Amino acid sequence: MIGKLLRLQAASAFRYPGFSFLFIASALSFLGRYMMLVGLGWLVLEITNSSVSLGLVWAISALPGLLFGVLAGVVIDRFDRRQLIIWAFIISAVGAFLLGLLSSENALQLWHILLISFMIGSASTVGLPARQAFTVDIVGPGNAMNAISVSTVGTRIIGLFGGALAGVVIELLGVEWCFYIMGLSYVSASLVVLRIHRRVMEPPPRRQTIRDSYVTTLRLITKNKIVLALVLTASICEVFGFSYPVVLPIFARDILAIGAVGLGMFYAAESLGGLLGGLVLASLGDYRHKGWLILCTVLSLGVFLVLFSQTSWHLLSLFFMAMLGASTAAIDAMEHTILQLNVPDDQRGRVMGVWMMSIGFGPVGRILIGVVAALVGVQLAVSINGIVMIAIFFLLVALVPKLRRA
Repeated sequence: MIGKLLRLQAASAFRYPGFSFLFIASALSFLGRYMMLVGLGWLVLEITNSSVSLGLVWAISALPGLLFGVLAGVVIDRFDRRQLIIWAFIISAVGAFLLGLLSSENALQLWHILLISFMIGSASTVGLPARQAFTVDIVGPGNAMNAISVSTVGTRIIGLFGGALAGVVIELLGVEWCFYIMGLSYVSASLVVLRIHRRVMEPPPRRQTIRDSYVTTLRLITKNKIVLALVLTASICEVFGFSYPVVLPIFARDILAIGAVGLGMFYAAESLGGLLGGLVLASLGDYRHKGWLILCTVLSLGVFLVLFSQTSWHLLSLFFMAMLGASTAAIDAMEHTILQLNVPDDQRGRVMGVWMMSIGFGPVGRILIGVVAALVGVQLAVSINGIVMIAIFFLLVALVPKLRRA
């Protein structure tokens, strides 16, 4: 096992034309994402001093997935995925530069942040599932878990220093430079995607109207039990398991007193954990028991949420954050893999749109944890979410046998 891990069996994905460029573009886009996570989180807390406002901002950024996720999947199956990815990067870059300019002029208000967050979230609703579907276009279904896990490793390597870099940038240059770097990273990513050969994927024939494709997608959710189980799992994880980043600025400033640099270190530790989790998944190859693997990571997510919320020791909190990063990265990678392997090729974009819709329930969790933190304290709020995730694990094991056998 260790030998496999060190040899990175998953590096075989780089033999496929275009995968290297998509890998680099994804890594660059995640540099922008971590700049936004740290910069925007710190800025909103400084402007509003409110956990509810933090929750609202991240809720708005995730709302497009719920509103447009299924439609985005239909679009991804009908149009050139390469072009969709490029335009998503460009729109995100525009939003980042707007945040930087308004912040430089001390003119940034909460409504600006909400509007631009919705804009960037809308771009991600198309761009992220398009990248996942495009990855399988390049490497084929047999290498899907392999390639998606390698992509997870690459993005977490970037996050390993991206989060820490964002904290240092805030301290030395000001928060606006987080957004300028974010914008440059998205522009760079779009230029890299331009290098991918246009014919990597042949667009599918347009036999259905948009409306008919939309109806077909909704039927896919109701008739494919694996897809339905994963949609429910992803939605639950978004509400209770993945909402903890909303309150990390409060842990950094008020609980552990480690400032913006410490906030950046949280994200660096999370990325390190995600990197290790991705390496383990990559070493497994076409692992047979994917359902049990995702269920076990749901359980670990709940356990480490409780442990993180109750520690007052900085180093221990970084360790628990790394374990949270490993759990969330594994859940994401396994969701992407199982979904795409359980639908026909001409519906892979659609099923990723369904996944975007399911993670679109994130606004509920982001607002909920902000409100609960304001009422009972941030530590208890995160503990409650962890306990819910542990309970969800046992419910999924008992009630969704299809997922166990995925």
